[in-house]
Amino acid sequence: MSEGTLRQLLWNGRQIEFEFNMERYQVKLVNYAFSTEYAFGKKWGTKITSPYFDEIYFTRHYGYSLSEMLQKVSSSQIYY
Repeated sequence: MSEGTLRQLLWNGRQIEFEFNMERYQVKLVNYAFSTEYAFGKKWGTKITSPYFDEIYFTRHYGYSLSEMLQKVSSSQIYY
């Protein structure tokens, strides 16, 4: 999944889930009263949040960055 596609899906209110190395991860956009943040992490665990998309997309939080994870998974392992 490309960066542009992911951004578009998040801004359209979609929550993305995918399987990577036998774990399920989530990416979503969280709207607060005065701000918006991106959240990324394991589905049943704590999430990393940031107001900047690039911070969650390119930083290695779980040994791989989100961009690397999405490049390695097949489209059948990504859920909208």
